[in-house]
Amino acid sequence: MTQTTRSRLAATAVLLSLLVLAGTQWWLSRPLQNDAFVDEATYIVTGQLWRAAAAGGDATAVASYLSGAPHLYPQLASLLFERGGLEAVRAFSFGCMVIAMIGVYFIAHGLLSDRVAGLAASAMFILQAPVQFLSRFATYDALCVALLAVALAVAMDRRARMGWMSVAVAGACIGAASVIKYAALLYLPCVVLVAALVGASGNRLKRGLLTAVVAGCTVALLGLLGQPSELWTGFLSTTLARRVTSGGRAVDLVLFAASLGGAAVAIAIPALMTAPAAMRWAAITMFVWALLAPLNHVRLHEFVSLHKHMAFGAVLVSPLAGGALAALCSWLQRRWEYQQTVIAVGVASATLAILARAVAIPGVAEAQRLYQYWPNNTRKAYRSFAPLLNDSARFLSEEPDLGTLYLGSRAPVEQWVHPYFFDYDGQRARKPADTAPYRLAIRDGFFTAVLLRFGPQGSWATAVEEELLRSQPRYRLAAKLPFTLADGPGAYQLWVRADAPGAALVH
Repeated sequence: MTQTTRSRLAATAVLLSLLVLAGTQWWLSRPLQNDAFVDEATYIVTGQLWRAAAAGGDATAVASYLSGAPHLYPQLASLLFERGGLEAVRAFSFGCMVIAMIGVYFIAHGLLSDRVAGLAASAMFILQAPVQFLSRFATYDALCVALLAVALAVAMDRRARMGWMSVAVAGACIGAASVIKYAALLYLPCVVLVAALVGASGNRLKRGLLTAVVAGCTVALLGLLGQPSELWTGFLSTTLARRVTSGGRAVDLVLFAASLGGAAVAIAIPALMTAPAAMRWAAITMFVWALLAPLNHVRLHEFVSLHKHMAFGAVLVSPLAGGALAALCSWLQRRWEYQQTVIAVGVASATLAILARAVAIPGVAEAQRLYQYWPNNTRKAYRSFAPLLNDSARFLSEEPDLGTLYLGSRAPVEQWVHPYFFDYDGQRARKPADTAPYRLAIRDGFFTAVLLRFGPQGSWATAVEEELLRSQPRYRLAAKLPFTLADGPGAYQLWVRADAPGAALVH
């Protein structure tokens, strides 16, 4: 058999293996079923607003409170939603995570020059809970994870003729990811360093500089296509100076992060010592950057989005874990050749059992738990508003973007009020703790209906409920819709104004 034939057979085997892994990824993520999460609704609705503004509609300054540029992913998400609903947007996320999985293969192969390491890395990647979760989550996180994986994969290209083009592509990808989701900016230095460290000794500085310059130009170009001042405000308020909304003890955050990706980190450590000398600093850089996001969450005592940011770290740590597993496979192969079959089979069986117990089974269970952190009958709750819809209706909700998502143009965003800012009769609210305007509006019968779920703004919802109870019989509790969350049961409360048109039909 010629060398060319062997290479073709190896490439075919890799392609088939990646297809099997993609099928496994779909099989793992498909059972994750739930109604829309508020972030999914927010990005889709934001995209609809921006497209309407481009067509001459009323522009809304949403860029100042989003954690990514509203003129990029949200517009794509809104287009996909119009074509195929929420499932189409989630399917796009799945496609992005498949690209990320393939990118992880090429990162590991470029880092370690080992196909087995690449396939093991891809398998390790898809087994982690944050990856499975983002494969069924319609936000810009999946797209940015894919761009990070592509950036690192092409940065590994050390060929003399294509190396410069590769680092330019790497810079463009990580630059785009940094505008699509501001938190991805954390990984821009990592891509620049890796591009420099894997190059020939005489070209390292040039490769790093080219990557950084292209990334910076991409950030500037994409930022100028939107509203730069609003984007900067959004970057400060949601990322650089983010206010903690779901705090917790540092030890609890460490344990949560360990449950999401600790096993992969532990498996990756041996690869730092066994990696080729020329690639060792690149491996160390990736390992360190994989830890930065969870460490920052621990520093801030912030649980929100930790599970999503762990998926970025999975791109960095999975290639190293794959390298460690490939080294184990090589050792087992040598034992087999030396006729030490019992030892090889025993070690292989124990390793598979440990991987299943420490990675695969917890990953599936944790992904399902993450997908149960929001109500499973949101669609039914918001569509209960249908008899009340008219041009003069006004609705109050903790998460009004879900109402716009499920009711569409029949209940445009202008008809919804939320807990974050509200002006009424001289009273001003700029945060959920300022409940006076809402209480006054309820006493005056301003709202046609109110939907409460006692979620992240539970204290605000409790204050609103107290006012609704005092305002009976003007407002009545028309429906109570129970739901089940990962941390316990709850219920939507739908209150309607008794004299509102269609109120009698809501029950």
